[in-house]
Amino acid sequence: MIKQYVVNIGTFLGDKNVSDILINQMPLVVRKDEQFGKYMDRLRAHLSVLRAELMMVVETEYVDAVFRDTYYNYFSTKLKPYYRNCVRLSFFEPGFSTVEEFSRLPEGEVQRLYLGFMVLRPIGKCIGRNIISPKAKVAPYNNVKTTLAEFHATCLGVKLTVEGFPHASQDGEYMTCAETTTWNLMEYFGNKYALYRPMLPSELINNLHAFSTQRMVPSSGLTVQQISMAIEQQGFSALLYSNKDARFKELFTCYVESGLPLAVAISSKAGGHAVVCIGREEVDRSRMNNGMYLGKTGYVIWNYNVDKFVFNDDNRPSYMIDEFTKPTQYLTNAAIQSFIVPLHKKIYLPAEQAIDTSHFIINKEFTFATGSVVRTFLTSCRSYREYIRRNPDFTDALKLAYLKLEMPKFIWVTEVSTSADFQQSKVNSLIILDATSPT
Repeated sequence: MIKQYVVNIGTFLGDKNVSDILINQMPLVVRKDEQFGKYMDRLRAHLSVLRAELMMVVETEYVDAVFRDTYYNYFSTKLKPYYRNCVRLSFFEPGFSTVEEFSRLPEGEVQRLYLGFMVLRPIGKCIGRNIISPKAKVAPYNNVKTTLAEFHATCLGVKLTVEGFPHASQDGEYMTCAETTTWNLMEYFGNKYALYRPMLPSELINNLHAFSTQRMVPSSGLTVQQISMAIEQQGFSALLYSNKDARFKELFTCYVESGLPLAVAISSKAGGHAVVCIGREEVDRSRMNNGMYLGKTGYVIWNYNVDKFVFNDDNRPSYMIDEFTKPTQYLTNAAIQSFIVPLHKKIYLPAEQAIDTSHFIINKEFTFATGSVVRTFLTSCRSYREYIRRNPDFTDALKLAYLKLEMPKFIWVTEVSTSADFQQSKVNSLIILDATSPT
């Protein structure tokens, strides 16, 4: 029988008697597992980075399509009994304290309060598919700029939507960090754009069989080449960058600034790891002081001034902030070795060429004051036209002039601003390049 109840997150974390309620909702086969103490520790770690005042609706016997796929393709084939249903936690702003109060709320009010969900799998690595709004996080995790997609869900019969980025923990057998990273990317793009579709874990693994010289299950992880191949198979044009590139961080930041999630390969003393970079921390624009380039000794490149990025790591809660030079704080000697960019197939001009071309034009044609800032990013023509149309700093005549420009589907934009204007998010000059041309 399905059971439902409401609990405050702070109360759940601070009162063992309350957290025992959730324990008693779990199937007996799960509660008897010798690793169940670690199960609850993982859950508490993920809930501890959410705001304590939030309310949590707990629903048992939840059928999660992603875990069911893993269950029938792997866990059900083992001697040890595994349960096939999950528990779903839905998160809301305060506004009710019981299931009865929730059921009386208008659907519009429920949507206003909704902040996402988390699936608890009946296995040791319990954190399954979760989509949580950054608004649910405690500081400093809410002080970030991330790429998000809209996801649909339900809670007690109410259809809801939430903006977030997919996250899940690896199960350690069928899905390791590499497969989970790839799945996160496909889940994001499949819900963000009609051109792509989400994929189940079994589909991801089956697609890679043809490119592997050994068995895929149980998984021993994927190479960066296999991750890149998996991305390519889903209709993308994947670019792989290595830290041997002298401008590695500049290119990394440029793609993040373009709103593209990146598959990131990390090396450490413990071995390799894979995560998704989905954004960056907010930066104080009054402190731009790094990244002089070429002949313009007084110009500052924005992409050298971003130090902290947002990662979705399957070993930690979502939206974790790390320095570029310390991408996973719990791993010793961790460093980013490479990253993969999932580009649209019609984008032919890579970041390094767009940056070089823009810098050449700036050095040749522009005469800005010392300390002026240069920022380069990739966007779609449609998104940039929308930005121009809504920008209050553009005059009507200037808006019309830009909107009349014939532009390709994707463009590289380089903005040049004086230091004072940059601090106010204003731009003085623009360079627009055709991203659908390879030169």
